[in-house]
Amino acid sequence: MPRKAEANDPASVIGEAIFSAIKPIYQEGERMRRGTHRRREWFYIPREPKWSQKEIVFEVLPQAIERAGALFSARDLYYAARPLCYEHHGWTEGKALDYGYFSQQLLTEYQEMHGPIEGLWRDPRGHLHEPHTDKMLALGTREVATYEFPPYTFDKILYVEKEGEMPKLKAAKLGERYDMGIVSGKGYPAEAVRALFERAEEGDYQLFTFHDADIDGYNIARVMREETRRMPGYSLEVVDLGLTIEDAVEMDLDPEPFSRNKSVPLRLRRKLSDAAVEYFIYRHERFEINAIIGASRIAYIERKLEENGVRGKVIPPDDALKERREAMYREKVEGWVDDLIAEFLDTDALKDKMVEDFEERFGLDGARRWIEQGFEDDRSKSWRGVLEEELEKLYVDEHEDDMRDAVSDAVREHVRESVSEDEEE
Repeated sequence: MPRKAEANDPASVIGEAIFSAIKPIYQEGERMRRGTHRRREWFYIPREPKWSQKEIVFEVLPQAIERAGALFSARDLYYAARPLCYEHHGWTEGKALDYGYFSQQLLTEYQEMHGPIEGLWRDPRGHLHEPHTDKMLALGTREVATYEFPPYTFDKILYVEKEGEMPKLKAAKLGERYDMGIVSGKGYPAEAVRALFERAEEGDYQLFTFHDADIDGYNIARVMREETRRMPGYSLEVVDLGLTIEDAVEMDLDPEPFSRNKSVPLRLRRKLSDAAVEYFIYRHERFEINAIIGASRIAYIERKLEENGVRGKVIPPDDALKERREAMYREKVEGWVDDLIAEFLDTDALKDKMVEDFEERFGLDGARRWIEQGFEDDRSKSWRGVLEEELEKLYVDEHEDDMRDAVSDAVREHVRESVSEDEEE
């Protein structure tokens, strides 16, 4: 901008006059220049909306469920959903879908919104050990859904948070002495374990749990009784036999220090005794059931059972006992008669004779041909299955009548010889 004109300077006076004439044009040009600059500086380009992992997983899950098939585990569903997530236009490149986050949190939230996923089952985590039958059942959702409680075998179930306790409990025959099924797990009970307890309570079973004297142990007892996010509406009467801080101190057990990143769950915190608060929150010390050495641990469980009104041994009610005692008696008598007949007729020798007499008639040299033909008809069969079916077919179609006559003749001959021996004596 020109300097203010000096009075003696004609050039300055002329220049100021010219600038005054064009000043409005100059100012308008400056306004237009500044306006153009501002529009370029603040020009807005809308961005693509950002997708969360949860939104993407929820969008692709219906297709993933179709891909997974009729029956599938959470891991199967994860592998069906993962490529769909990665192909989604909103997925962050290079980001991985974590299985734990998918199975523990996202599937839980999805089912809260849409109901249970049909066909989804959980892998077994824990085992049920039946007393007296020596049967062990892996506890997954499918296994629990199809499990039939054996009638009048046991009427109590104990959940133990450590699978390593089972050898001691079995050696002590705890299940047999109390007619009690024992469920061993790995820490917190899986949904299948709690589903088993839910079914058992409907059948009037007494339910118990045994755990460490620590925050997780106390919380396991709570979870066994109360609903959680993954199992809303769940509520059972489960008696807590777990080690308590008070009992541990009274038995003079050695505490162990622990560190914990998470705070004590509020629902549990409200139920803690003063002693538990002192050890868990201020002293950061815990007690393990393993600190109860040897037979004392079994004695502790038994004491807790008795203190909490454990029932006596199982005896069926009179009507059921009558039916079962008669069936058992008949089965025993039939077995005894079979043994006596076998001894009287020397059935082992008779069987050996029939095997020898009919071996050539059955044509066993053709066994390989039978098996190969059986595989052509049904590849799902084993060679044992094919051979057994062929022998059964030959017997029914060709040799049953002849073998019946041969056995009948042999029995008659044996009886005649026995009678003759008796008469001679």
